Amino acid sequence: MSQQKVDNRKKEKYNRKAAPKKAQIKTILGYVAIALIGIAILVYLGYSIAVSTGMYTPPETTTTYASEVSASDLRKQLIEAGDSNVKDISDEETSTQEATTTASEDESTTVEKTTAE
Repeated sequence: MSQQKVDNRKKEKYNRKAAPKKAQIKTILGYVAIALIGIAILVYLGYSIAVSTGMYTPPETTTTYASEVSASDLRKQLIEAGDSNVKDISDEETSTQEATTTASEDESTTVEKTTAE
């Protein structure tokens, strides 16, 4: 019996510093959890009050399927809306022609160099 008491006291002495730290961490985590739950409740109440009073109206979602809108119609809509990322079809043709012209000039320059040698 006395050996058991001695072993218990050794364990207590070994854990004297760790036990209060664990308790403190558990307390802090409890406070954080309560704070997060409280914030979630407040956000929900604020949102529901805003919706019920008409201060906020959620956006209405509309679904359009890709088969209903063609690529050219979509391009026209984006251009009309002022989207600067969408190139006009004539711009694409011009850039393709420029690339072809540049490639042709490079080939002719290579041919001229070869014949000069």
